[in-house]
Amino acid sequence: MKKIYTCILSVLLSFLTYAQDIPILKVSDTPVGLSSLDINVAVIGNIATTTYDMLFYNPSNSILEGELSFPLGEGHEVSRFALDVNGKLREAVIVEKELGRIAFEGVVRRGVDPALLEKGSGNNYKARIYPIPANGYKRIVLAYEQELIYTAESHYYNLPLSFSNKLSHFSLNMVVFDQKSKPIIEKGNISGLEFSNWKQNYTTAITKKNYIPNKNVLIKIPISLATEKIITSDNYFYLYKTVKPENRKREKSDQVTIYWDISLSMKNRNLQKELDFLDTYFLYEQDIDVNFITFSNSKLSEKLFSIKNGNWKLLKETIALLVYDGGTSYASIFSEKKTADSIFLFSDGMISLDMVKIPDYCPVFIINSTARANHQTLKNKAEQTNGAYINLQTKSIVDAMNNIMYEPFRFLGYTSKTNQGEIYPNMPVSLSHDFSISGKYFTEGEILELNFGYGNDVTQCISVKIDVHQEKSVDIRRIWAQKKLNFLQKDVENHKNQITALGKTYGLVTDYTSLIVLEDVRDYIAYQIPPPEELLEEYNRILASKDDKVDASIRFQNTIEESVEKTMIEQEFEIVQEEKIVAAPMLRSVENDLEEIIEVEEILDIADEEELLFVPFSLIEQVPVFPGCEENISNDQKKQCFSEKVGNMVSENFNADLGKDLNISNGIQRIYTQFTIDNKGRVTNIMARASHRKLEEEAIRVLTLIPALTPGKQRGIEVDVQYSLPIVFNINSTGNSSIQIASNLQNTAVKPTPFKKYTGDLTIKERKVDQRYITALSKSKNKEEAYKIYLTQRKQYIKIPAYFVDVSNFFRKRYKEHIYADRILSNIPETDFDNYELLKVYGYQLQAAQYHNQAVFIFERVLELRSEDVQSYRDLALAYENIGKCQEALDLLNSIISGEIYKNSKRRVFVGIKNIAKNEIRTLIHKYKKDLDISKIDKHLLKPVTYDIRVTTDWNHNDTDIDLHIIDPNLEECYYSHNRTSIGGHISEDMTQGFGPEEFTLKDAIKGTYYVKIKYYGDQYQKNENPTFMKVTMFKNYGTSKEIKNISVIRLTKKDNEEMIATIEI
Repeated sequence: MKKIYTCILSVLLSFLTYAQDIPILKVSDTPVGLSSLDINVAVIGNIATTTYDMLFYNPSNSILEGELSFPLGEGHEVSRFALDVNGKLREAVIVEKELGRIAFEGVVRRGVDPALLEKGSGNNYKARIYPIPANGYKRIVLAYEQELIYTAESHYYNLPLSFSNKLSHFSLNMVVFDQKSKPIIEKGNISGLEFSNWKQNYTTAITKKNYIPNKNVLIKIPISLATEKIITSDNYFYLYKTVKPENRKREKSDQVTIYWDISLSMKNRNLQKELDFLDTYFLYEQDIDVNFITFSNSKLSEKLFSIKNGNWKLLKETIALLVYDGGTSYASIFSEKKTADSIFLFSDGMISLDMVKIPDYCPVFIINSTARANHQTLKNKAEQTNGAYINLQTKSIVDAMNNIMYEPFRFLGYTSKTNQGEIYPNMPVSLSHDFSISGKYFTEGEILELNFGYGNDVTQCISVKIDVHQEKSVDIRRIWAQKKLNFLQKDVENHKNQITALGKTYGLVTDYTSLIVLEDVRDYIAYQIPPPEELLEEYNRILASKDDKVDASIRFQNTIEESVEKTMIEQEFEIVQEEKIVAAPMLRSVENDLEEIIEVEEILDIADEEELLFVPFSLIEQVPVFPGCEENISNDQKKQCFSEKVGNMVSENFNADLGKDLNISNGIQRIYTQFTIDNKGRVTNIMARASHRKLEEEAIRVLTLIPALTPGKQRGIEVDVQYSLPIVFNINSTGNSSIQIASNLQNTAVKPTPFKKYTGDLTIKERKVDQRYITALSKSKNKEEAYKIYLTQRKQYIKIPAYFVDVSNFFRKRYKEHIYADRILSNIPETDFDNYELLKVYGYQLQAAQYHNQAVFIFERVLELRSEDVQSYRDLALAYENIGKCQEALDLLNSIISGEIYKNSKRRVFVGIKNIAKNEIRTLIHKYKKDLDISKIDKHLLKPVTYDIRVTTDWNHNDTDIDLHIIDPNLEECYYSHNRTSIGGHISEDMTQGFGPEEFTLKDAIKGTYYVKIKYYGDQYQKNENPTFMKVTMFKNYGTSKEIKNISVIRLTKKDNEEMIATIEI
């Protein structure tokens, strides 16, 4: 009896150890105060749905932006997300992950903040919340589902309540459906919390005022071994049943290999529970040989231990001294086969340096004790080897040992006479004492034969009859969909489309779907996202409306997206709306902009004469003719007439009363517009950018009134012509508005002025990191001492990625040491597994260190995380080329050039990247033509290109403006506003957004020194702890057999900083 009580107590303690924390809203890592909390819990079978209705209070005088970030445990899935918008609760809707990010970031750039909740690695969820009103409240509703654990003839539900502050309001409601025995509050009873029977269900409810909920509540729900529950809803059924397996013992092991993960993410493991597990295991085995292997970014140690009579003191002492540092590489340990009867892998399964791949020549038991872990993957991998995934966050030591001692009892499948439904699980799964199954399209009264056993041997067959037991309060559809999702996730890569479709249909947050909240119904329409029910009527009304005023903004959004795609696919020149870091367009200065426009437009030439499809208005040989301008003789006269006609039309038709309607403050509001006169004379691709959305809509409306024109011609061919039109919306002190058309020198060709010789400082200063941690490390006498100092100071800087870059560089330069340097650097992906900007930094550093194989995996992850960014495809293409995967590189570059990656998507298009990719694909073909399938490549790309000098820059932060400058031996500076030099140097289009790239090329270099300079204008971060990193790639003799390439990574911290970073000698 004492032994049984100890076992149950162990179970209870394990549940109290693991508590699914209530999500906390934070601003800059500081929690926002929770004022009110309502918790609703619904339990059906072994599924519990917990809903938190939270009211946060902002006591400051500032509007705040917060982040809701929380990991969920094994079997926990978010099922609902909602927050107040303009005082009303708005439900989030499901959206494809990529489209969700595109919509979210697109709306943010317009100065309006939506909310997006995404599932990341390790079942971690994040949501950005804005605004949190000054001296006001923000309501957030979040729900998640979980599978309850069956132990000792009961389910246990744990509710974490560990608050230290008083809540003005607190309530808890719980319903256990179709429950025969009364639930028992085992721990943390709250006064008034008592279950009562109601219509075959048990319920409890309490409400408290000015209450501090500071005790975890553990509820025991008794379940008999004969329990069977069937619930139906429409065409779906859910069956829950307890089973009693006949335990079949495994053979004991003579040899075990233990792989112990000591990467940074394992630093917060529950080491004591893991040691307790090993205590019990070695007492059970008594005599066994252990091959103990530690690993992080590489295999770090391997040592043999011989355990006698269960005494493992030496191994235990070894584990106690381990240091946790570095990324996680599974390939580094499983590349060679070990002699073993079984394998223990102690790891969270998080992916940072490569994918989880485990051997299959013996049972593998994966033991994890962290809340954030790759649960589903680890479970699937372990069960494929006839091993088990042991989650010590939820399992007692006794249950964990049962997984070791006994073969897995499995559901082996089902049979039915009709065999017409879609039922899950539909393939073998391991279980312990309970089992659930769900189906779609069942026949009432249908009998299912459920088969259970070991391996492929059926030892139990249980018949169940599916009768109708309607229960509207439980979403059986979701339960069925979640079970189907579990099946599809066993092979995620091949089931991506099915997972996406399932998530969208049933509202599941998956690896490929997210939850989004948008403020305006027009945003749902613009991005083709079905809205929540409250907006559905307005959504359908707008879609059906033919009123120009109603759907102007919709046409505007779709026109921009369609025009961008068309431009990339059909035209040689790329045009994209200016997406700036702030809502209004960001200019360096008006004077500088005018000067740069004059020089850029005058010296711009057509890159590929064979593909002449698009010409700027300033360079067109025969200008498009506006009706009424036909009598003008010269091209310049027609240009002037065109500009006057367009300007007059805009001034006469623009609604000047918008200023009053929108309560816009006095002063000047600039609206930047651009459109194309296509080769049929039609005005298309209308784009606008302003500080207020309604001003953009009005500009679009007016420009659609431009009549049909006579198309422009270049070399006798009718071509598309781009025209830019700045509109000035002026509101005076009385509130009256007026419209002015600003002169735009982009549309006027001006003779170039001679360049001025560069007179600035050409000194390249030594790049030093002026940080206290580097000063402390500099006092070390050797690398071992320096590493100890690093481990001491790391805790203080662990959330600063630049710290790991700086310290890694210190070891590499000071001690010429790469083992410590590589390990320290590999912490970057461990600090945030889903942060693509950090991964890009790490990828740059790997390429600079010539670790090209490792870099490929990182850039594959970046593409997975940011498939909407064209830069992700180019980054991976270059990484593939570095390791000889030239066909893969070719296909990716061609997808950029052909526009394939933009088809059927709303991805942003960046000016200039297409021509940069052309240089790279031509060189790739020239070098490796015999090894490539070039059947899908445009013939114009088969012509090789070579440069004496080529320099490219890329950076890791989104929406960042960095300019590349090259100063040649004549002291002529080539940059965005003087983009062609007298000796033939050329700078690509200025990248003021995204991640770059920018490129300098020079075919025939003169002898002398070429200086590489960068100008950093800033980004959306402006934080020293999160600086921008730029990769600079410099080539000599590019595209020839004598090509020399050098990669360096530059850290940028000072806004508006100009810096000389390198020289090239010819």
